[in-house]
Amino acid sequence: MIHLFCALSCEAEPIIQHFNLFKIKEFDLFRLYQSGDKNITLTITGVGKINAAAAVTFHHACLSTSPSDIWLNVGIAGHSSIPIGEVCLINKITDYQYGTTWYPQILFEIDCTSAALITHDAPSSQYQNSLFDMEASGFYQMALRLGTAELIHCLKIVSDNQQHSVENIKADHVKKLITKNKLKIVQLLNSLKPLAKELSRINTIPECYQTLIDEYHLTQSERIQLLRLLNQWSVRFPNDDIMCLVSNIKNGKSLQKKIKTKLIESDFSIYD
Repeated sequence: MIHLFCALSCEAEPIIQHFNLFKIKEFDLFRLYQSGDKNITLTITGVGKINAAAAVTFHHACLSTSPSDIWLNVGIAGHSSIPIGEVCLINKITDYQYGTTWYPQILFEIDCTSAALITHDAPSSQYQNSLFDMEASGFYQMALRLGTAELIHCLKIVSDNQQHSVENIKADHVKKLITKNKLKIVQLLNSLKPLAKELSRINTIPECYQTLIDEYHLTQSERIQLLRLLNQWSVRFPNDDIMCLVSNIKNGKSLQKKIKTKLIESDFSIYD
């Protein structure tokens, strides 16, 4: 699934129209929208990092997100000199109040500027050599708890700068900026889809997992370790039946040792 988050209705409307999203009426704390096939969702968070974090939590609770889902915050931001209308993929997020910093994992190519961003608690006209908004840090730190870092990103469109102050921003102008750059949003999502698909495949619980934990009565910690090893096995030996390898194993510790040894001794080990 794809989960989109916008602070303002004027940011969200062009996206809602482009993807033909409809409002989910049973949820009213935040406005949630969804495509007919339920593969694309959007939540309007309201202004501010606290609202953004709360909206991510609410979105997750209502729609049961997956670790292999795509999370994207789309909105406007200010900058001292970047031209209005420029699209920027965020490579560094700093919370101004607490000084906390995150570095989104950009493992793909996209035809737009990459820039750092600072999240403030209030609108600011003190322009500097970083983008600034009021939502990204709240969105990002909460999404990290629910998703996978490589699939969580912020895409910002410059709406104001030293020559054109934030005080002059109008809703219609914001809609035009988002509409003009819809294809950039689609391009980013398309760049993330192959990675999401691969992570979904890797994170799928193997069929043998339940059989093994029932047979060996593993602790919770041992179950987590076993699942990690099985996922590694599925990547390294996709056509091999692991049950043949562990058919004579007597206990959980020996089970994990046997799988680890096989992974380490293979020509290309992904065990670490």
